[in-house]
Amino acid sequence: MESTKTNQGLLYGLIPAGLVILLTVIQYVGGVKWFLSPLAYLGFVIPIVMAVLGGLAHKKANGGFLEFKDALKTVFTVFTINIILTMLFVYVLFNFIDVPFRQALSQEAAVYTEEMFEKLKVPQDQIDKAVAETLNGNSYALKNQLLAMAMGSIVWFIVSLIIAAIIKKKKPLFEENSFQQ
Repeated sequence: MESTKTNQGLLYGLIPAGLVILLTVIQYVGGVKWFLSPLAYLGFVIPIVMAVLGGLAHKKANGGFLEFKDALKTVFTVFTINIILTMLFVYVLFNFIDVPFRQALSQEAAVYTEEMFEKLKVPQDQIDKAVAETLNGNSYALKNQLLAMAMGSIVWFIVSLIIAAIIKKKKPLFEENSFQQ
């Protein structure tokens, strides 16, 4: 049963990674505006759906039962594989393949940041500081990507706890029919 858990987590981790990378390519081809559009939220929805499906597949493979710890391992494996592969793709894309796109993305993000802060009535000096940080930093540098991956892993672990708690089903200690003979 151990291999079933690993296979489900691996398989269902590779699928969302591939889909999120495809989504990233579509956004990239669509340009900077697409990258910052609500379409980007699919990058969060896809892994969640696939983690649930992976956990349910593991449960089905175990005859409809799945301990919490096994559900957690499978679901978190899905998220971990997804985050590692997609971060690697984005890192290579923005640091080696198309650095000017990364810079254009930073400029557009600075515009969005300024507009959002103005709507929230943030003082101008704080707006200027946030915009300068957005323009001067490289959020796609290796150090920043690793930090984002670590923070993302914490968030995905919390999501994994919730999903595992929902899909778990303990195997009964005794079968109901065992006493009726």
